[in-house]
Amino acid sequence: MSLETPAHRMTAEWLDTWMHVRGLTAAELDGWPLVHVGSRTRETELVCVDPGVDAFRRLMASIAGDPRGMLTVLADDIGPYRISRLPPGVRVDRDDETLMTTMLRDEPVPPLEDDFTFRWDVDGNVVTYTVECGDAVAAEGTVGVLGPVATFDAVETTPRFQRRGLGRHVMAILTVQAMGRGADRGVLAASAPGRALYRSLGWDPALEMLSLMGAD
Repeated sequence: MSLETPAHRMTAEWLDTWMHVRGLTAAELDGWPLVHVGSRTRETELVCVDPGVDAFRRLMASIAGDPRGMLTVLADDIGPYRISRLPPGVRVDRDDETLMTTMLRDEPVPPLEDDFTFRWDVDGNVVTYTVECGDAVAAEGTVGVLGPVATFDAVETTPRFQRRGLGRHVMAILTVQAMGRGADRGVLAASAPGRALYRSLGWDPALEMLSLMGAD
C-alpha cells in the first residue's frame, strides 16, 4: 500500500497488525492489499484508501457476483462512495464503521463483579481476554501488538450482560497488555454501537469505512 498520506499510513498499520492478530496473509490487486480472510463471513477483503469514485467503481468488478468477496474503502468522508451506483452482483454490507485511534494510557482497570470469572489465551504478542459468567461468555476481546502499534479486535459484550461495564473492563485489560508489549498507539475498527464506548475512553475517529460484498 502506498504511504502517501497519514490516512494511508494509519490504514497500513491497522491492516498489518490486524493480519498479525489473525494470522492472515495478503496479495495485491490494482495496488491495494487483498487480504485472504478465510472466515465465516468472507474469503477475501480488498482494502483501499480514498481511491476516488471512478477507481472505486472499477474495483467493484473484483467482487461482483462473489458472495465471499468484500471491498472496503476508508476515507475522511465515504459519502461520495456511499451514493455511487452499485453494479449488479454488489451490495452494501456495512456503512457505519469507523477507524479509530488513540495514544495508549495507563488507566485503572474497573473491577469485575463477583459473579464473573476470566481467562486468558496468550500467543506471543496476541492476547485474547474472556469474561465468563458460569458457562456463558459475557465479554471478550483480542489485542495484537506489532512494533509500537496495537490493534484491538473483536471486542464484544454478549447482549444480556451489557450495561455492566464489561466493555470498559475488557478494553482496560487489553490496554495494559498492549503497553506491556511495547505498544504506545492503538487502532481499531469500531461499529456504530461501539463508538460511544471508545470515545469515552479517549479514542478519536480517524476514517470512515464502507464495506461492499459481492452478491449472487
